[in-house]
Amino acid sequence: MIYSDEMFNTQGESTSLADLNGGSSGAVANYTVPYAGKLIRVILLWAGEAATSLVENLRVELKCTLWSPNIQKFGLVGGGIRTAPAVPVGAFEWPLDQPVAPQQTISGQYVHATAATPITSNLRVFGVFTTG
Repeated sequence: MIYSDEMFNTQGESTSLADLNGGSSGAVANYTVPYAGKLIRVILLWAGEAATSLVENLRVELKCTLWSPNIQKFGLVGGGIRTAPAVPVGAFEWPLDQPVAPQQTISGQYVHATAATPITSNLRVFGVFTTG
């Protein structure tokens, strides 16, 4: 079976490495898969919350002790300040082939690596998994 799930999210604007919220909640938490299998794709969705939104360079780090290497890093770039007309940034996707198990959690962190101050950022991290 192939399935997808929202692993993490944040509306944070941290310019130093910070923990992501678990799933679609507003609380920092690790992600636990419901089935043993593999994480085969990571999808990052970024959106601005306002016309003044600004995110130019963002990195996400996912960590699991089952993985080799155990930290996977993913980046995305923004589209400048979101004044009209605001062009959608689009999804950023990476193929993976990393094992997952229900007893082993995945942690997520993010950092805005930009010279400007990030403003009203909204990030969602989805995983695509296989079972078995």
